[in-house]
Amino acid sequence: MNILRVYTLGLVLLLCAPLASANEQDWARWLQGRLAELPASGAIQARLDADLADSRALAEPLYNPELNIGYENSAETTRTVGLSQTLDWSGKGRVGGRVGEVAADLARVRGEKAAAGLTADALRALIDFDAARARLAAAREQEQRLRRLTELVRRREHSGDLGRVDASLAYLSLARVQRALAEAESAATAATVVLRERLAVTAPGRPLPDAERWRPLDGEPDAGARLPYSYDLRLAERQLSLAERASDLARKEKNTDPTLGLRAGREGGESLWGLDFSLPLPLFNTGAPEYQAALAGTERRRALLEKTRNDLLARLEGALTDYRQRRQRWRQWRHLADAPLADSGDLLERVWRQGELTTQDYLRALDERLQTRQAGVELRQAMQRAWVHWLYESAGLSGWLRGLADAPAPAGEPAVTEASVTKQGTTP
Repeated sequence: MNILRVYTLGLVLLLCAPLASANEQDWARWLQGRLAELPASGAIQARLDADLADSRALAEPLYNPELNIGYENSAETTRTVGLSQTLDWSGKGRVGGRVGEVAADLARVRGEKAAAGLTADALRALIDFDAARARLAAAREQEQRLRRLTELVRRREHSGDLGRVDASLAYLSLARVQRALAEAESAATAATVVLRERLAVTAPGRPLPDAERWRPLDGEPDAGARLPYSYDLRLAERQLSLAERASDLARKEKNTDPTLGLRAGREGGESLWGLDFSLPLPLFNTGAPEYQAALAGTERRRALLEKTRNDLLARLEGALTDYRQRRQRWRQWRHLADAPLADSGDLLERVWRQGELTTQDYLRALDERLQTRQAGVELRQAMQRAWVHWLYESAGLSGWLRGLADAPAPAGEPAVTEASVTKQGTTP
């Protein structure tokens, strides 16, 4: 018989694995499509387009040619037409082009970070919504069990099989659970509001992936290896590059550029032509203070980069450690409480009906069961939020979603029982 059960369980796992993989792929693709349709995503793209246009403007030539038309009515009427052009002899335009390239790269990283923030907020809203619905389902089940208990208690009290004290305890427990139910309903409503704000939906289009899938898909993560991909570090590096280019431009700005002009016309009945040359003399405004300020700004950015690198490494290591700890606590809870919770409610009621459990002990056991179930929901929620936080800090959100959308679930993963409180998408 035991061998038959093992084979049966293995067959069920093999049959359910493709379905679970398809479900998580559908969820990931639904989320990606939903995020792409959000107005906030359009605003991020519009901001990126504007920043890229500004960066391209930095690479344009500094000076346009000027058209000069002259007319002088004296003893001899003079009419002239000329063109003048300021020459970028110091190479400010080339340096400005390099500034534009760095500014464009900086804008793209800012856009990536904004999109990742939008995704993280949406994931947190989905996690909180699922946890709120799970808590509400647990509170409603508790109320249903207590209502059934009070009906049985009332009948047994009238028949004399149960004392007034036991009946009072049952009524008080049913009254007390109303507070927990009200809080769960309020939390579910608040989670729905946040979900509407983040994804413009009142309920997820697909259930969340199994809690076992909120983990790395390609080996154990490493904080040091993910540090170069951090949005804040990449921003700090590009801000330093931008400051260096700006100091180069400030040095070029110290040099003045000449203007060369050519004109032709007639004076009376004679033709005339001429050349004009002008060069600003930097006698008062030398540009030296601006250059010194730019150099100081570069040193400030260099120091901030080192600080940012140290701070980010600490944040990454802390986020990864927090995720591993919370995952370990959740897995430990699941190992200890998953199977007992699956049928403990019916078992307790049957034992109480048989008279092997007092009403007070039965109520206490129901309360412990509810608290344990709620603890599982909280542990799962905290683990999932810690995973999202790690992915955001390490710039891995989009990669994880793509992995869920494209890759099948690995074989041999433990399944979650249908009655488990940690089953995703538990809605009453």
